Amino acid sequence: MKLRFYPVFILLFLASGLLVMPSCTPERKVANTFINSPHVLNLLVMPPDNVFKFSHKGESVKNLSELSQEQQDSALWAESHFMQYLSDSLLLETYMNNFIGELRNLGFNVYLDDAIDSFMTGKPQSYVLDISQMQLDEYFYPVEDQESYMDTIYYKKTNVNAVDFGCWFDLSKANTENAKKTVLYATSTIYDSFEGRFYSDPFTGRVKYKYRIDSLAVKDIYEMASYLGKKHAGYLYDFFMNQYIAKHLPEGVQMEDYYHYNRAKNSFWPADDERFQVLGTK
Repeated sequence: MKLRFYPVFILLFLASGLLVMPSCTPERKVANTFINSPHVLNLLVMPPDNVFKFSHKGESVKNLSELSQEQQDSALWAESHFMQYLSDSLLLETYMNNFIGELRNLGFNVYLDDAIDSFMTGKPQSYVLDISQMQLDEYFYPVEDQESYMDTIYYKKTNVNAVDFGCWFDLSKANTENAKKTVLYATSTIYDSFEGRFYSDPFTGRVKYKYRIDSLAVKDIYEMASYLGKKHAGYLYDFFMNQYIAKHLPEGVQMEDYYHYNRAKNSFWPADDERFQVLGTK
């Protein structure tokens, strides 16, 4: 038996072209109106000030529970493979450049802090997007494998490195008194690439386990930031598009799915879990 763990964000990318939305659905007709209409969405983007980075590899720290909280934090940080070597400024620059670039490719008029005066001149369809938090968490992910040989079940457990990349967004209508903020969230995970199998040693007859790990590197985290910047821009576009679809469907017609638009392929399909989670309003 072979197991192969690829970074989740790559798996999601490879799966993105599997299902195309049928052309005759009411949702597609309304979505096409949204895509092709001359309306413009103006967006003031407020990046986070820093990146929260945490290591949770307590398994590597001897007598962790006996240490003070400050000592635990220092020990966990020292045991991290990635967090202590990542630059906040480079992570933010990589993510934001790709996020903003893809938003503009999707038709948004994007404004930053230095252009707030121009943004606040009463433009219709204007929104504020505050990226309220960006967080990376490093931990060990258990890989479990088992196989049966001669009525005996053999079991192997191996830890691989994993990193979660989460972002929280506050979206609100601009130029609106007491506007409520919609809280949006997205997270993705990457792992060490892992391949393992049981085999019978022909010389001893014993069942052994062979595995190979292609370990993550710091550069993979930066590549993830680049990928997710573009991905989250698409999620935001989908959020507006699906709101438009729900509002403009014919009377009595309900949305059956939440849809994703692929700009490169000019195609639609159900987004499934590839979307922002709406955590509520505040």
